[in-house]
Amino acid sequence: MNTYSLKMNKIFPSSFRIILFLLATLPGYQNAFAQGALDTLKWKFSNPKQFGFTVLDVDFFDDNHAIAVGYSGGIAFTRDGGNKWTYGPFVYTNAAGLKVRSNFSDVHFVTSQIAYAVGSGGCMAKTSDAGASWSFIQTPLFNNNKNINAVWFLNKDTG
Repeated sequence: MNTYSLKMNKIFPSSFRIILFLLATLPGYQNAFAQGALDTLKWKFSNPKQFGFTVLDVDFFDDNHAIAVGYSGGIAFTRDGGNKWTYGPFVYTNAAGLKVRSNFSDVHFVTSQIAYAVGSGGCMAKTSDAGASWSFIQTPLFNNNKNINAVWFLNKDTG
């Protein structure tokens, strides 16, 4: 080691030198990040157009068939690889007898036509036509109003 390095080690411990290095280089990263952030102001939704709900999960069966689920009972499906999406809310009657919309957290295709979606309040929904229509499936968690966070099926009837 040369004399400069020894003096540097005594005057500035290694952790302090790391902090100095980060402070010296950080302004360059901040500027690059800010420049990149400015470019995103011109971004816009193209395909799909913005849905009327926040998407929490998407499942693809193949290159053409996909289903997206999310807040407020939102379900969307496409049969053409995402060029056109059809979407709307799924409404069901909860254990108290009220019409509600589940916040869907997960969706899973089992076949090209059958998929299941699950969410808050023990809600499970099933489609037999690749997402065009949905029916409510009562689960053991429904009566206890427990959320279902994930779903996976081995075949069309076993999950």
